[in-house]
Amino acid sequence: MFRLSQRPDRRGTSRAGLLLLGVMLVLLLSACSQAGAVGDDPPVVVLVPTDLGHQDLRPALRVYPESGRRLEPNAVAALPDARFRRVDGGNLGISDDATWVRIRLFRSAQAPSQLVLQLGRPVWREAQAYLLPTDLANADSDRPSGIGQLRVLHSRYTAYAFDLPEGSSTLLMRVAQYGGFTPEFQLWDAAAFRQHTVDDALLQGLFYGMTFALLLFNAFLFLSTRDRAYFAYMLWQTATLFYMLAISGVGQHQLWPGMPIWNGIGLVGGLALMCAGGLYFIRTYLLLPRFAPRTDLVMQVVQWLGITLAVAVLLPHGDWLLIPAQMVAAASLILIAWAALLRWKQHFIPAMILLVSLLPLLFVGFANIGRTLGWLPETFLTSDALQWVLVLLALVLTYGLSVRVAQLRERATRLQDLLLKDPLTGLLNRNGLFDCGQRQLDRTQDSQAFAAVLWIDLDGLKRINDEFGHAAGDALIQATSARLREAFGPDAACARLGGDEFAVVLPNLPSPRLAEELAAHVLELLRAPYALSGREFRASGSIGVALYPGHAQSLEELLRQADVAMYHAKTRGRDTFVVWAPEMEADVQTSLFQFTHPGRS
Repeated sequence: MFRLSQRPDRRGTSRAGLLLLGVMLVLLLSACSQAGAVGDDPPVVVLVPTDLGHQDLRPALRVYPESGRRLEPNAVAALPDARFRRVDGGNLGISDDATWVRIRLFRSAQAPSQLVLQLGRPVWREAQAYLLPTDLANADSDRPSGIGQLRVLHSRYTAYAFDLPEGSSTLLMRVAQYGGFTPEFQLWDAAAFRQHTVDDALLQGLFYGMTFALLLFNAFLFLSTRDRAYFAYMLWQTATLFYMLAISGVGQHQLWPGMPIWNGIGLVGGLALMCAGGLYFIRTYLLLPRFAPRTDLVMQVVQWLGITLAVAVLLPHGDWLLIPAQMVAAASLILIAWAALLRWKQHFIPAMILLVSLLPLLFVGFANIGRTLGWLPETFLTSDALQWVLVLLALVLTYGLSVRVAQLRERATRLQDLLLKDPLTGLLNRNGLFDCGQRQLDRTQDSQAFAAVLWIDLDGLKRINDEFGHAAGDALIQATSARLREAFGPDAACARLGGDEFAVVLPNLPSPRLAEELAAHVLELLRAPYALSGREFRASGSIGVALYPGHAQSLEELLRQADVAMYHAKTRGRDTFVVWAPEMEADVQTSLFQFTHPGRS
């Protein structure tokens, strides 16, 4: 057996250490050389292809920040290439200063000469573009001949048309962006750009048309229902429309050109108002004040913070409010998602619809915030995708509002059933009888017809309860209720007043005689045997009848008279009906209290 040595191999360790140190040194030297190459990197010349559609210019961009001092085009044109640095990454971050961008171009005789320079974002705080030949780099006049400011195109994009001469030329731009500077510049053939703007205009028309149509649709629903949720939806969509006009470039280039103050108001105030309107709508849509008061309070605070920012942006020097507005947007997204999740756990169906439709907005919304704060590059996801996600959300929430209204109506119907219906039979209770029965009498009075009130007492219920239990008695009451519905039809107001007593209001009778015929028919139905739980039961009824308008004018008095007549039917041996007559009052004493509307008791 051999014993392995426990002493380390110092020579191997030393070699490994030297190797690791060498690798680190190589990496460090490589990093230093790369860092130095940022400034010394030679300019890239863009060769304009003969079949140019559009071309990404970012690899050829060289940037020079002003760093607090405003420079003139001739001074920047004279700067050597070493003063410019290449673009590393898709977002250069937030800066209060403007940045000069230089692009070297070369056009052959076969390449198109009518070109368009498109800046990535539609909206810029400042943007000027110049074209100069390369041999003007050392010119010393204020504006050497050949430096020309490019012509701005009438589109929602920040774009410039120019004729590129054959040979070498240089594009020079002075730009300043709201939020993070994303150097996404495109070079277009003029014809291809015109087709691109036509296609884009169709898409923008579709977006604004859908948004405006949804706004009008919900405005009509608000006027018809007076539901505050529709009003909140209108406020949210109006603010969203204003914000979309601002960030899409339609506002800056078409609605308020030459008025840069509106750009800041739209980008900051529009975002803050959209967040405030969205929070107000969600609070109303999810019924948060009633079912989640703490969450509602937090959302209300953020909502008023957004309104405050929207007002503050009207003051001078409000550009710094862009970052607080982005923070309000992030807080709004988180709070809306939390509120939807909270109400989803409470089984509120509109919250489930909101939660599903909110997922793309969370993704795209935070991507836009990241791009504005200088963290993410310029892509479709961080720019134009927002408007389509918002219109999708608005469309889904329009459906969600209809579901919300239906669910609230269903809840109101269930509550009304609890207040106006007997839980055992589904017939009206005492409250329901007075509400529905009075309406029936009013309609009868308008049509100058007759009406009748029947008071029905079910005979034999006590015996069945004593012999077979209350379950059998309840089954008998339910079966009796079904027979009464069948006998009197949907126009009659049938009610169970408690125990074994029922009342029926029969409206619009052509003759008082019909009430007596219906009473006799009901007695036959009540005599028929009941097959309940495999057993046969028998019962009967005693019915009192009071007629309108011959006996009384009010429902309370008609019920009292029918009750008096019912007691006379019992004294005559039960299983019969009796029509009220004045001489019956001397024999039976009843309390008017039980025949008074509960609201007036």
